[in-house]
Amino acid sequence: MTPLERLEGFDDNVASLLQQWNAPAVGVAVVVDDVPVLTRGYGFRDYDKRLPFDASTLFPIASNTKLFVALAAGMLVDEGKLTFDKPLCQHLPELRFRNDILTRSVTLRDLLAHRTGITRHDMMTYGAAATPKEVFDRLHLMKPTAGLRETFIYNNVMYYAVAHAIERLGGMSWTELVRKRILEPAGMRDTSFLYSELLNEPNLAIGYTEYRDRRELRKLDTKRKSDLPWPSGSMVSTLGDMSRWLSLLVNDGKAEDRQVIAKTLLRETMAPAISLPNSAPELYGWWESLNGAYGLGRQTEVYRGHLLASHGGDIRGFHSKVSVMPKERIGVSVFVIGDHCAALRDVVHYQLYERLLGLELTPWNERLLGLIEPARQAMSQARSSRYEDRIDNTKSSHPLEDYAGDFAHEAYGTIAIALEDDHLRLKFRDQDLQLQHYHYDRFDAEVEDPEDDARWRINFQTTHEGDIDRFVTKIVENEVVFVRKEFAHAPAVLQRFAGVYETAVGVRVDVFVRDDGTLWLRVPGQRDERFIAARDRVFRIASAPGSTFEFIERDGQIVSLDQMTGAGRFILRKV
Repeated sequence: MTPLERLEGFDDNVASLLQQWNAPAVGVAVVVDDVPVLTRGYGFRDYDKRLPFDASTLFPIASNTKLFVALAAGMLVDEGKLTFDKPLCQHLPELRFRNDILTRSVTLRDLLAHRTGITRHDMMTYGAAATPKEVFDRLHLMKPTAGLRETFIYNNVMYYAVAHAIERLGGMSWTELVRKRILEPAGMRDTSFLYSELLNEPNLAIGYTEYRDRRELRKLDTKRKSDLPWPSGSMVSTLGDMSRWLSLLVNDGKAEDRQVIAKTLLRETMAPAISLPNSAPELYGWWESLNGAYGLGRQTEVYRGHLLASHGGDIRGFHSKVSVMPKERIGVSVFVIGDHCAALRDVVHYQLYERLLGLELTPWNERLLGLIEPARQAMSQARSSRYEDRIDNTKSSHPLEDYAGDFAHEAYGTIAIALEDDHLRLKFRDQDLQLQHYHYDRFDAEVEDPEDDARWRINFQTTHEGDIDRFVTKIVENEVVFVRKEFAHAPAVLQRFAGVYETAVGVRVDVFVRDDGTLWLRVPGQRDERFIAARDRVFRIASAPGSTFEFIERDGQIVSLDQMTGAGRFILRKV
C-alpha cells in the first residue's frame, strides 16, 4: 500500500477528534522517503473569526526550536570551534557556575541534554528581554539541586548559554546562524524567530483554551511583546516549512543535492545523553513507548519496536510535536491550538505512525481523553480549597507604607512593592497586580486573568530591628528571596552627613563621601566601612548587623550620629 492509501480515512478521524476534544485546530505534516505525503490544516487558526488553518499558517513551535540551536552549535563543533564533550570553559574561559566543579566540568552536551543538575529558572528570561550574554553572565546564580549528569532536569536557560557560545565563537547570533546555515539552504522561507513580530501577518495562528468550568473556548493573550528571540523556544513556522524540515531530517541532512547538515551531526543529536523514566508503563501500564533518552535538542524512544526521535513544543495556546523514524524514513509534525487539548498532538502523532507502518491502532484517544475529566475535577477540588490554610483574624505587623519599596534578586531583577490608594501593588516587568493581605505578613496577588489560577505569594520578613527588609516567594521551582534595595539619598544629603563625630569616651570617627558617591565610616585602627542606607537617614554597616546608625537633625543641622544596638542608643556628637 502507498502512504496515501494507509492514510485513508484519516481526515474523517481528525474531524471527529476536533469535536471530541473541542479543539480549534490541528495541523499535520507527513513526509515519507523525504517526499511530503500530507500537509494539511484542520479547523480554524482563528476560531472566533472562523479563519481556516492551512499549510501557510504561522504557528509557534516552542521547544522544537531547541533542535535548530543544537544543530547550529554542532556545526561549530564540526568546524573545530567547539567540542561536545570537553569542558566548555576551555572554549569560554569566562564561564562561571555556582561551584568550581560545574565551572570546570560542564560540557556543551550537558547544556543541550539538560543534565547539569540545575532546576528551571525560566523567570530569569520570561518577559525580561534578556540577551544570551546577559543570561550566560548569570549562570553562577542558579543553584544546583542534583549532581552533574545524575538526572534529567529540563532547563530552558541552558539554551541561552549555548546561544551565547554560538555568538561568541561563531561570529554571529544564533538566529543569524540558523537562518543562513539551515533555514535558507532548506528553503524554509516562512520560518522566523518571534511571534510578537508577526502580529500583523494575515495568516497567524491565535491561541485558545477552554474556560475552566465549561466547554467554551476563549482567546488567549500570547503576544510576549517585551521579549527578544529566545533560543529555548521562540521560533515560528508553518506546516509547509515543517515538511521541508522533516524531509531534511529523514534524508540525512540533504536538501535536494545539497548537504545542509552533516549526517554525523544528525546522528549525534540522537545519541542518548541521559536516560528518561519509563513513566507511561509505570503509571498507567502503557507499554508501547519504552526506554526514552534525551540527546541534543531531541529525545529518542522505542515505539512498538521502532526507533523514534522527537521533541514536543508547548507555549500558552500552542502545542506541537516534531519527529522522525530514521530507519523507516518517516517524519511527522503535528500542531494543535488549545491548552485544554494539548494531548491531542500525541494522539494524532502516534496514530499517523501506526497507520503508515500498518500497525493496529493503539487507543491513545480513549486513554488520553479519559484523563481529562478526572484532571478537571481534581483541579476544581484543589481550587475550592486553595485558601484553607488562611489563618483568620490576623493582621500585618507594620503599617502598609513600611512594606513599600524596591526589592531585588541577583538573577531575577527588581520587584517594586508600591502603596497606591491604600493598597499594596506588585510591579514586575509587565505585571502590575494588587496585593491582598492573606495572614500575618503574607500578601497574595492574583493574576489579572480570572481564569488563571496563578498567584504570587509574598511573605515579608524583618531585620533584627524589626524593619521589613525582604520577602520570600516561589518562582517556577525555586524559593527566592528578594532583598530591599538600598534607600536612595540625594548626593547633597549625603554630603550633609559628612564630618567628624565623637563618642562619649572621646574617640573621634570620620564620616565621608567617596568619589563614587557612597558614604563611609572611618574608625581609628579599623578598616573603613560603607554605610548601607536602610531608610531616610538610617544606615547599617556589615560589621554590625544588629545595629543601625541614624543621623539626627535639629533646626536644619545634623547634630549627632546615633547607634542603636541591643544594649540601647549610643550618641556620637557631631564636632
